[in-house]
Amino acid sequence: MKAIIRAIEFVTTSTGYLAALVIVPLIVATCYEVFARYVFGAPTIWAFELGYTLMGVHFLLGGALALQRGAHVRIDLIYERLSPKRRALIDLLFYILLIVPCLYLLSERLIDYALEAYRSGERSGNSAWNPVIWPLRALIATSFVLLLLQVVAECLKAIRALTGHPRELVIVEERQ
Repeated sequence: MKAIIRAIEFVTTSTGYLAALVIVPLIVATCYEVFARYVFGAPTIWAFELGYTLMGVHFLLGGALALQRGAHVRIDLIYERLSPKRRALIDLLFYILLIVPCLYLLSERLIDYALEAYRSGERSGNSAWNPVIWPLRALIATSFVLLLLQVVAECLKAIRALTGHPRELVIVEERQ
């Protein structure tokens, strides 16, 4: 079980770090757009669309890493007062009954949505640049699949906590 958690969290961490690098082309495109617009008086036809696309990719691909690190917003009026085993039980129940089915259905539909855009050659239609849209849809689908995988890892960590094992991040464990 621990090997599965490690493998999933390695993928999550690697993808999260790659998502962080998406900020670099976002900054370059935004700076170029500002420079072209105000210095040359010639705005680009692609920078705005590229900017919100890259920001969306950055946000979505970082979701699994945020879950792994416990960085999502949680209202914990009662939760923090519970024992670690009760917290693990609540997490496991919510993950299995609510989050896994929703993420599975979303992932399945988003994969179909990306494949449909690829087959049809659909374009964004949001600017004069008008790029093909399937790469963005494929990244959206990938981000939900990665989030689903991380939820599976969180379920396994909750099961380990219910059986008396510590529940800290496996990746952090390896580095120590």
